[in-house]
Amino acid sequence: MILRVRIAGAFLLGGTLAACQPTPPPPLRVSLVGDVLLARDAAPALARDSAALSQRTRRGWSGSRYVVGNLECPLTTHRQPAAKPIVFRGEPRWASWLRRAGFTHLSLANNHSLDQHLPGLRDTDAATRAAGLGVLGFQPDSTAGCLPTLLGPDSSVAVLAYSAFREGRPGEGCVCGRDFAALCERLAAYKTLFPERAVLVYLHWGSEYAGRPGDEQREQARALIDHGAAAVVGAHPHVAQTVEYYRGRPILYSLGNFLFDQQGPATTLALQADFDLQGGQVVATYLRPLQLRQALPHPADARARAALAARLGRYSPEVELQPAAAGGWRLQPRQLVATDSLTGYFRRQVAVAGPAGVAQVRLRYLRHAGQHQAWLPTADGGRSVVDFSFPLYAFAAGDVDNDGYRDLLVGPVKATRFDSSRQRRLFVYSLDTLGRLQPRWRGSRLTFQLLYFRAERAADGRTYVRTIERAPNGRYCVGRYRWQGFGLALDSFLGQSLGLDAAYRRFFL
Repeated sequence: MILRVRIAGAFLLGGTLAACQPTPPPPLRVSLVGDVLLARDAAPALARDSAALSQRTRRGWSGSRYVVGNLECPLTTHRQPAAKPIVFRGEPRWASWLRRAGFTHLSLANNHSLDQHLPGLRDTDAATRAAGLGVLGFQPDSTAGCLPTLLGPDSSVAVLAYSAFREGRPGEGCVCGRDFAALCERLAAYKTLFPERAVLVYLHWGSEYAGRPGDEQREQARALIDHGAAAVVGAHPHVAQTVEYYRGRPILYSLGNFLFDQQGPATTLALQADFDLQGGQVVATYLRPLQLRQALPHPADARARAALAARLGRYSPEVELQPAAAGGWRLQPRQLVATDSLTGYFRRQVAVAGPAGVAQVRLRYLRHAGQHQAWLPTADGGRSVVDFSFPLYAFAAGDVDNDGYRDLLVGPVKATRFDSSRQRRLFVYSLDTLGRLQPRWRGSRLTFQLLYFRAERAADGRTYVRTIERAPNGRYCVGRYRWQGFGLALDSFLGQSLGLDAAYRRFFL
């Protein structure tokens, strides 16, 4: 049998054309490169050729407002090597050279940041900041977790850096990584609150020297796109890997090395990615072929360029390399595929529970009907279906009423019976004894105008709903709600009269 619950909603149709639109700003170019090592044989090579290399990098980055790389070693005088096979340490003075060469930001989210333990990581943060470099993927307060770094004079671009590796050392909590689901949640919330900002995700992940990413990496990259990333870029394998498009957005699994002393034929071939960003998305992607000679990057010669093109053709047959300036390529998908029309950034499947057991609730978008649908199998062999004839901005789960069963939390954008304004809402559904979805709460509003929510387990063992809300004065509040009787009631405000960026940070602290 199929049980359907239809929830009426209205779309706002139509609109007006403005007689005079302001001229949009030109695209903002952000360049990303791979692994940067300032230790071992790379350091003396850099000392011999630092001036010439600086000239080359500045020419290669002449059109870029920002340049991001992965710093593969701590910069510290502190000597406390970690107990691991390969340990790096670079001199703090090289941070100033990186800034003079044109770098603007460095990611510390990788498996070598703690090579000299937490004191070395803190020294690295201090040295890079003193040199005028922005730091990605590191938070001095370990409770802050992954936070985006804003780029652009109008903060139109944000970067999230993340490491997939666990070090198991004190201070690991200061490095963004380990919990991929938390990264997705933060990305989804950020893109929902700031749809006009393009978010780049820069990851340290994968298997060293592998030509292709693993299946889990592909799933994760696509999940990041689903959650709102404008592009996904990787490092760590030390070789250039697969390039692809998903939902019209680029995924570059590994750019290879940028400044490194490895001498293998594949490890000396690398890529620089140039993204032109405008209107919250990537409008053009360019690849610049590089080759490393004695650990230092150079523009690829004809032979290296051909080898990189062949490598990309072998591993990335669905993309096309169109000739571009300076011997590079503009990246294009061979077939333009229309992106889906999901209006929010959230998980497509969540686990809920009830007296009949655990069920996986899937979110589907029916393109022909222009609406969302949640469905799951029921205990009697049928399925329970809920049709949403309105946009959604969230789809999550949590034991909101603290009865021991995970409920479904849905964020619709609609008017309600008692509030005619079209706003973001929070609906709660639970599973009945037959495993069917039943509405528990469809509140018209909370204290103020709801923007986003998440279920969280508190230290007292209870589940609360944390919210970001817009107050009548235009400022923002972070609230915490508890289940009381048949719905949600305000427990406390965790922050009041905040700007939206500050509210986002307080929302996750």
